[in-house]
Amino acid sequence: MINKLIKLKDSQIKPKWFLRQAGRHIPEYFSIRNKHDSFIDFCLNEDSIIDATVLPLKYYDIDAAILFSDILLLPHFLGQKVEFKQKLGPILEKISINKNFFRKDIDINNFTPIKNAIFKIKKTLPQSKDLIGFCGAPWTLACYMIEGGGSKDYAKTRTFLWNNEEIFCKLINKLTKDCADYLEFQYSAGCSVLMIFDTWSSMIPDRYWVKFGIEPIKVIVGMLREKNVKCPIIGLPFKSGEMLIKYSYESSVDIVSIDWKTNLEWALKNINDDVITQGNLDPALLSCNNLLAIKNEVNRILDLTKKKCHIFNVGHGLIPEVKIKNVKYAIKLIDEYH
Repeated sequence: MINKLIKLKDSQIKPKWFLRQAGRHIPEYFSIRNKHDSFIDFCLNEDSIIDATVLPLKYYDIDAAILFSDILLLPHFLGQKVEFKQKLGPILEKISINKNFFRKDIDINNFTPIKNAIFKIKKTLPQSKDLIGFCGAPWTLACYMIEGGGSKDYAKTRTFLWNNEEIFCKLINKLTKDCADYLEFQYSAGCSVLMIFDTWSSMIPDRYWVKFGIEPIKVIVGMLREKNVKCPIIGLPFKSGEMLIKYSYESSVDIVSIDWKTNLEWALKNINDDVITQGNLDPALLSCNNLLAIKNEVNRILDLTKKKCHIFNVGHGLIPEVKIKNVKYAIKLIDEYH
């Protein structure tokens, strides 16, 4: 359906899916997760990847499944130990960004469970539904790798950049190539849409925003197109503010995902007319008890995008507190909208 939208540029078609739709708001998720000692093991188990990826389709009439995985698989494949601890999130071991690190390549053999899972999901997925593969953007991956986990301000990463710009640039360049290779792998395995998550783009210093927020994405898209990857590519520069507009013109992505902090009316007036838009719904709204608020917000987005090719989605991932009945209600509103 997303591929169809790209080809037709039809504003009447409103595909829908939800970021982190296979997450912790669905009860069966935990039975899949609890089979594994670690989250990385979960993400590299063929059967569990399949089960988690298709799980939302049992509940929701949506137009795409997104491959169950995590953006931190790339640091893991590059030899940096990654753990996920309850209430703390990801913890990455300290890494030495030196000549030995820059010589490391991701081993395609590590991807076999993912490749097999994609192949089997595609065989069972209705032809009308897309399968989305994804990766983290180079900046966001660098943040996690240098910081050693999540952070409120990524000051350690920014300090590293100011102190070691040349080394930081080499890291971004390496991650750019690795991201392109990983996305190409997912496309070759059967994914029909690709997405690049720049979760921490809001932490890029203004002086460096184009250099690290736009240029690596443009290079990734260019590398994919040179390798004959023809599918739509979505970019999410989360909380990028006014840089969202420049991103829409210069990153070369086909679809720009708009976060829930961005004024949608402003974005639609200023964004590149050639790109398709996605998102903007606050995921927290789907955890509330106020159905009127859900109705008003869904209809507001649909009204604003009535003449625009737009994929209905949340502006970031569904949170664990989201209610299944609310997601179903939002889908019903989208389907009945005229």
